[in-house]
Amino acid sequence: MEEEKMNLEGRLINYQEYYEALEQPKTFSFDYSPQRLIIKNYTLRNKDKSLYAKFLNTFFPDKEEEELLNYDKELLYLKRFGKDELARWLIDYNVRLLQSDINSTDKDAIFKVVAIPAEDDVDNYLAKDDLILHHILPLDVLEFPYPVWINIKLPHTGS
Repeated sequence: MEEEKMNLEGRLINYQEYYEALEQPKTFSFDYSPQRLIIKNYTLRNKDKSLYAKFLNTFFPDKEEEELLNYDKELLYLKRFGKDELARWLIDYNVRLLQSDINSTDKDAIFKVVAIPAEDDVDNYLAKDDLILHHILPLDVLEFPYPVWINIKLPHTGS
């Protein structure tokens, strides 16, 4: 657990350098706050809701209640996959695009499925080059040499 806390602190420093505004979490909207996403990622993987609740109460008190309800639901869908199991899951659900919460190549990133219309070219969604909320192809995730965290809740496609 101590190593996890060091990873959290190091990650916050790295993202601070990249985004130059983590000292002021309100600089970012709630949805795009790197500091919020990093802390949420850490607390989901370590099942430590109290740290996330404290952060929300300090920086986003108007979002705290709703977000903590969503957090509890999200925790139910969080699963860590090995390569073979992940490949089967991605094929079974015809996943065409994933989105990472933090840097997609970070071994602690949590991915969620992004619904895109069948007629859309997935390459149109890959241009974004941010450390957070990064779109990535499922085949690229399968190349990672470590187990991968996935939010297995599938988005509604409207069909």
